[in-house]
Formats: sequence, C-alpha cells, structure tokens
Amino acid sequence: MTKIIPVIMSGGAGSRLWPLSRQANPKQLLPLVTHETMIQETVQRFEGDLFGDPVFICNALHVDAIQTQMDEIGRHVDAVIVEPVGRNTAPCAVVAAVHAAKTDDNLVMLVPADHHVKNPQAFRDAISRALPVAEAGYLVTFGITPDGPETGYGYIAQGPTLGEGSFKVDAFREKPDAETAQAYLESGNYVWNAGIFLFSPAAFLGEAASHAGEIADMARKAYAAAQRAGNVISLDPAIFSTCPSESIDYAVMEHTQKAAVVPCDIGWNDIGSFTSLQAARAEIESDETGNAISGSVMVESAENCLIQTDGIPVSVIGLSNVAVIAHDGEIMVVNLDHAQSVKKIVTRLKSNGETDRL
Repeated sequence: MTKIIPVIMSGGAGSRLWPLSRQANPKQLLPLVTHETMIQETVQRFEGDLFGDPVFICNALHVDAIQTQMDEIGRHVDAVIVEPVGRNTAPCAVVAAVHAAKTDDNLVMLVPADHHVKNPQAFRDAISRALPVAEAGYLVTFGITPDGPETGYGYIAQGPTLGEGSFKVDAFREKPDAETAQAYLESGNYVWNAGIFLFSPAAFLGEAASHAGEIADMARKAYAAAQRAGNVISLDPAIFSTCPSESIDYAVMEHTQKAAVVPCDIGWNDIGSFTSLQAARAEIESDETGNAISGSVMVESAENCLIQTDGIPVSVIGLSNVAVIAHDGEIMVVNLDHAQSVKKIVTRLKSNGETDRL
C-alpha cells in the first residue's frame, strides 16, 4: 500500500502576526485558533495507516520546540531537516523528496501548509481523490473552492478532467484585482491556490531537474553534505546558501506539464493576518457581537474585534473591526482592513536595528 509522508515546512516568521508571532516563537508554534499549536493541528489531520511519520523542515531555533510539541501529542517524527538560511519552498521540497526517496520507493509526499483546516475529514477525502493522480506521476495541488472574490490569494484555472474530482491545471494566476477576482468566481472554473501539494518523490525530482536545475542540484548537494544527529539533519550551510530562493509554484508547478489540481472545500484559513485570525477564532468562539477575546479583556459597544492579552488587562469601547493585541510587552492596535500593513512595522523595526523586539 502506498504510504503518504507529510512534509511540513515550518520556517516562516509570520511577520503579519507580530507581536504574537516572533522569530524565536513564530505562528506555527503557537495555539492561535484552538488549544493546540498550528503544527500540532496540522500533524493530527494525518493519522491512520495511510500516513507515515512526519518530516519537518525548519530553522535551528525551532528544532527543540517541534520535538517537544510532537511529544505532547504522542507523534513520532521521522526527521527534522534544518535549513541554515531561508530559501523558500522549492529547495525544501527537493531536500524532502531526496530524503523520502531514500526511505521508501512506495510512497508519496504530502506537503501541507501549517494552516487552519476546519474540516479535516474533507481534507482527507480530497487526499484520497488525489492519491491515484499522484501515483500516475502528476504533481497535484489542492485548490480551495472560493467563497468570495478574494484578492489576497493566487488562483488556479482548472483544465481537462483527469478523474473523479481532479483536473489538469490550465494556468496559475497571480493575486487579482477585485474585478478579475469577481470574474474568476463567476466562471466557476477557478480555485484558490493554497500551496498544498501531493506527489511522488521521483516525479517531483524529475520535474525539478527539468525546470529548476540549479535548485535541484544545490539542494541535493546540501542534503548529501548534511550533518546528522539522531533524527535531526542539518543541511550544509555553505552549499544551501548558494541555492536560488524560489517557491514550488514559480520553480516547478508553473512550468511542468504534469500539474494537476483537486478542488476541495475544507474550511481552509491560512491565518496569514489578524483579519484571518479573527475570522477563524470568531467561527469557533465569539461573543454576541462577533468579538474574539482572550485573556483579561472587557468590551463595551465593540463588534467584530480580535482582542487578546497575555497579561495586562485590556478594555475596548466603541470600536469595530480592529485587533488589539498585548503580548510579551508589546501592544498592537490595527484596523483589520489594514492588517497586511503589520509587516511594515516589522520592516521598520529591522531597519531601526530593534531586532530584540522581533
């Protein structure tokens, strides 16, 4: 039976969620939506005989935390691969594919993002539909059925049918303007690009060699020269730092003739900003006016707010559609319509040399 190996890329900083998300303790290690952390939620979607032990790819700061969090939920980890510098997702996928290919020929890789999924069973059903397509040599991506004309995501255009609930990819589209997003929605032929993949190591490595040869070559060499200690594999810093930095989409998926898409409606939320965090939290637990609250908080005449404190009491009066975050000595107040601009504050802190606050 084919075994599916979850490969969880956990190297992001989550800068749009500062000050909750910090370099030493980023969003994937935090219990943002439920009482479990984002990586714990992710791993627990993939239980049962179909799935093997997960592989993590992260930076050195997070190795111990990942191991500890997996111990807390009783999950064995196949390997923790340490990237010395961030090089986006394509080099990581090559490294993971090389590692998986050495483990077992009869497997496929699932590359899930550490996002929130409200309906894990629907996700597993989509994986079951995608598995025979991946076994046939396609590189499968999962497309989220859109529920509105969203401008914050890339889109995938569906092509000819490959099987039940699966299609060849006709085209990848960049984040659209509002008018284009509405046209995509009305066509019924477009899905959101969630950056979740299923493919065999051999199929991906073959396409990476064809379309991103330098990435494939340098990532392989960095893995071959890695230092190993138990299940921790530390990629060679000198080699990996020379690897081009590109995403799986840009390096491979937009060029291959073997791209497939499986649309799915799984309650997906990338938790990429305070806006998406408020929406996810409010769905699970909110007061009668849509406020998602955590910690010592009082509200009066406030609605659709995200209010969270880890200590100092916070009171919010007469506001709507804002996030108020008090965390680890920092306070962030942001209109949720401007939540993407939180990253600008992080950039300013870096340019001012205030990296101790990050």
